[in-house]
Amino acid sequence: MAFDRHYFAPSYWGLWLFFGFARLLVCLPYRWQMGLALFLGRMGYPFVKRRRQVTRINLHIAFPEKTPEEREALCKRCFESIALSAMETLISWFMPEKRFARIPVYFHNIEHFEKVHHDPHEAALILGAHFTCMEIVGRRISERYSPFYLVYQKHKNPLFEEMMTRSREKHDTRCLSRKNVLAIVKALKQKHSVWYAPDQDFGSERTLFVPFFGKDCATLVATSWLAKQTNARVIPCYYLRRPDFSGYDAYAFPPFSNFPSGDDYEDARRYHAFLEEAILRCPEQYLWQHRRYKTRPDGESSIY
Repeated sequence: MAFDRHYFAPSYWGLWLFFGFARLLVCLPYRWQMGLALFLGRMGYPFVKRRRQVTRINLHIAFPEKTPEEREALCKRCFESIALSAMETLISWFMPEKRFARIPVYFHNIEHFEKVHHDPHEAALILGAHFTCMEIVGRRISERYSPFYLVYQKHKNPLFEEMMTRSREKHDTRCLSRKNVLAIVKALKQKHSVWYAPDQDFGSERTLFVPFFGKDCATLVATSWLAKQTNARVIPCYYLRRPDFSGYDAYAFPPFSNFPSGDDYEDARRYHAFLEEAILRCPEQYLWQHRRYKTRPDGESSIY
């Protein structure tokens, strides 16, 4: 399908050049791509002052037992991981299927998800999180378990948004805006599998303050609400990049029992406990650059 003519206005030329360069990058061997991303991540670290400060604050909250030197080393690895994530995003969007199939993704305990996904009377609400390799693992999952629905945050740039959704949906991912609640509910009621990650700060509306690594943060109650409205099985998962670039590991776990429990706070606390344990396996691969503690309870000043 052709792009609308207005996307070829001069204001979009820079982005078109970037997409053209990205298509050239994905022609390189996979390990070269990862090596280049790692190099760019290290070179760019001194120039991301604002995000570097956010990351340092988050790491100080999450790992107070570490020395300043240990946290700084972790912070640098976090930005290397983000650079790898950017390259993986381009790979997942633009790499041809034959070459993409050679990138190993290892599924662990996937039967917990498959049992629900293949049951015509069940819906799977896949409770994920913002680990940095989520795009490349997401493409493999959507190719393997079609149809697969993704709840996401729309991009502010309309051309980037168009390219992002087209690239994802080309590989059997159906994109649902997080604000389109009716579409999310409809997909679950039709017994589809929907990936959803509530681990970001979207303000104080429809949220509770629940501890995350020991500090309260605004946490969406939508997970419990969606499960209640649709009777979906809530299946927690996470996914990690192997440090030697030999592939990726995706972990599925049994559906949460007694979920929703009727106590939104307890449900959110349960998700955070799961997420903390997953993050501790490889903390540099979590999206610490996000201002997770941005929204504060009444009377508290901003920590950023």
